[in-house]
Amino acid sequence: MATEQQFLALLDKNGSSVIYNRPSDGTPCPCRTPEGYRDPIWHIQHPNSAMCNEGGWLPDANDIQITVKAFFQPIQSTRATRLRSQYVMEDFGEVETGDHLGIFPLDWQGVSLNFYDWPSGGEAWVSYDSRRYTVVHSNKISDPDGGLPHHWEVGVRLISSEDL
Repeated sequence: MATEQQFLALLDKNGSSVIYNRPSDGTPCPCRTPEGYRDPIWHIQHPNSAMCNEGGWLPDANDIQITVKAFFQPIQSTRATRLRSQYVMEDFGEVETGDHLGIFPLDWQGVSLNFYDWPSGGEAWVSYDSRRYTVVHSNKISDPDGGLPHHWEVGVRLISSEDL
């Protein structure tokens, strides 16, 4: 069995359920100001219009929200892994309470996951244990047997601990 198939089988059996939410950059909402900010007053004045996300984009058919299986753990618990403190500092800067490391597949149930160029406005997030996280760093890791991309290693920072 190829390493990617083994990895996916391990995720399916032992991984945690994590919600991956990434809206596409679709249609800008008419509420956006010339500077690119959203104007909530516009929505009050136009109550029958669609509501945009935090970034001022209208919902799009290309938006992705899917529950995936991933290995997801607090960054402090990764001391025994290949992540040395210098790598953690490069990826996170100062480590904060709530920072986690996620190991995600490239694809899950036919959906491609993409952690590159993660938006910082809060419209994209991953959720685990009723907490939302934003991506602060991501790498595609090569397959040890063939050099092709194998999985994602993703550094995430807690943005909300409210019940979702």
